[in-house]
Amino acid sequence: MIRRILTIKEDKEILTKKSLEVTDISEVQALIQDLKDTLHNTENGVGISAVQIGELKRICVIKHNGKDIIMINPVITRTRGEIDSEEGCLSVPKAFGTFKRAEKVWCSYTDENEDQKEIAEGGFVSRVIQHELEHFEGWCKVFDLEEVK
Repeated sequence: MIRRILTIKEDKEILTKKSLEVTDISEVQALIQDLKDTLHNTENGVGISAVQIGELKRICVIKHNGKDIIMINPVITRTRGEIDSEEGCLSVPKAFGTFKRAEKVWCSYTDENEDQKEIAEGGFVSRVIQHELEHFEGWCKVFDLEEVK
């Protein structure tokens, strides 16, 4: 089901809360489908975290090479390098900024089938992973842009 994407101007109270770890993956299958449906309904979205549709769960979906990567309780285990990159956020429509990010990240997570996975990505996907995981902490760099305040 397509859900409304929360925005920082209207939904700051929820978007700035920390997300909780998922303990039972069978209980979040409908939420995962909602995240996929909502992300695919956006014009330019490449990633979405559960908090962006009002659920304080550590789940995100990232589009990569024509597939969805479903990350449950992801943790960045290693980073390398640093790069400046422009990014936006579905919860901050039409706002973009340039931010420092790790050039490459290694991330471990559980997928929707309860399999343990690890991904090592650089470039664009690295930035998306870092951005989505920031949402779990109740913040993302785009929230700090002057036009958002």
